[in-house]
Amino acid sequence: MELPSSMSGKLLRRLFYIVVDQLAGHWAEGVRVWGDLPPANVRGYHELGLTPNISRLIEGGLWVERPWNRGGCDTRHGMKYLSTGTYDMSASVGFFEYVKEKYKENVRVAVFTTTPWAMRGYFYVPDYVVSLPPCYGPYYDDWMVWALFVRPYLEREENWDMIHFYMPINDIVSHCPSYQEHNPHPKSSKHAYLLHLDKLIGEIVRTLEALGHWSETVLVLASDHGYHLGCDVARRMGASSANWCCGHDEPFDCVVWDFERDEPTGEYSGGPRRVTFIVSGGGLPEEYRGRVVREAEIIDVAPTIADLIGLPFRCEGTSLLRGLTEGVAKW
Repeated sequence: MELPSSMSGKLLRRLFYIVVDQLAGHWAEGVRVWGDLPPANVRGYHELGLTPNISRLIEGGLWVERPWNRGGCDTRHGMKYLSTGTYDMSASVGFFEYVKEKYKENVRVAVFTTTPWAMRGYFYVPDYVVSLPPCYGPYYDDWMVWALFVRPYLEREENWDMIHFYMPINDIVSHCPSYQEHNPHPKSSKHAYLLHLDKLIGEIVRTLEALGHWSETVLVLASDHGYHLGCDVARRMGASSANWCCGHDEPFDCVVWDFERDEPTGEYSGGPRRVTFIVSGGGLPEEYRGRVVREAEIIDVAPTIADLIGLPFRCEGTSLLRGLTEGVAKW
C-alpha cells in the first residue's frame, strides 16, 4: 500500500503512545473492595476523582468508557493487538515499524519497552529501540525508565515524531490487595500503584508542555488486559474477599462472586478483558475533545492512531474517528 503524495513527507501530528500493563479500564457494576471503593480501574477512579491527571486526559480527550479485549487475553496477545490492530497472531509488522518503513528518514520514532515487545510484529522499529529486561526479571521501574531514558530523549531530540513508552510494573502488582488502608508503598496494592501511575502520567504531560510539544502531540493511554478480582476464578485461586487481585490467567471469562453467600451471582465479570483506551493531548482536534465512546475494542487503538497522524493503515480494527463521523453501529 503506497502513501498518497500529500502524505509522503511528515506526519500530521506527534504521537506519544503509553501502554500500561494490566491496567483495567472499567469494572463490573457494584463490585466493591473497601467501603464504596471499586477495584482499581480507570473509569471507577476517574468518577471518584482519585486520578486527576488521568481525568485531565479523559475530560480533554476522546475516552472509551468500556474498551474490551475480545481476542485472547494473555499479555503477549494483548500487546500484539495493540501494535497491529488485529487479532491475527500471524501479523508480522507492527504499526510503528510500518510507519518507519513508509516515511523512512522523514520521521523520528523511538520505542522504550522491555525485551519481549521489541521484536518484529510488536513495537520494533529499525532505528531507535531501548529494550530493557522484562518485568519478571531484573526489571527497571516505570519511573526509572522515564527518568533515565524517555525524558532525556525528549529533552535532546527536539524533532521527534512518535514515541512508545511501555510501563510493565503494574502487571507485577498482583496477588495482593486491591486496597490497603495503612500501606502507602506504590507496590503494596493496585490502588497505591494506580495513584503512583497517575503522578507519572502528570509528569509526562507537564514535561511535554514545558518543552513546547504538548500542543502538537496526541497522547494515547492504553492497556493490554485487566485482571481477575471478585470473581469465581479469584475464589478458586483462594481469594476470601473481593479485595484480592489474582492475575490474568485463563479462563478469561468469569462471573462476579458473592463472598458473603460464597456463591456466584451470575453477573459477568471478565476482568482480564477490560482494557484502557484514551486518546488525548493538545494535538487532538477540537471536535474530538470531551467525547465519550461507550464501547470499542483493543484492536481499534492502532487504526485510531493512524487516522490521527494521517497515515492509512489497513487492519482488522476500526478507527474511533470513523465511528464518530459515520455512526458505526458498535458506537
